[in-house]
Amino acid sequence: MEQGSYMLIERGMTVRGIDGDLGTVSQVVADSEADIFRGLVLTHGLLLPKQAFISAEKVVGVTERRVQVNLTRAQAEQLPSPTFTSSETEATDI
Repeated sequence: MEQGSYMLIERGMTVRGIDGDLGTVSQVVADSEADIFRGLVLTHGLLLPKQAFISAEKVVGVTERRVQVNLTRAQAEQLPSPTFTSSETEATDI
């Protein structure tokens, strides 16, 4: 990640992709004991909101109001739904 820390990411922050806003953050996924950022859960869509998992590798920056990711809108539409097991990581509601 170029700027900011994943610890600055809050629920409701705008997620901005290469070609515009993608949605908002609904969860940060991290291993808090090891201080490892795994990614975030994006909520997108107005009429039928969907959730998608964005891996940490796609997050390039965090500012006060926005999370910048290295994805286009089309790529964001193809992201998988979030699935986590307690042995892999913990999904932290923020």
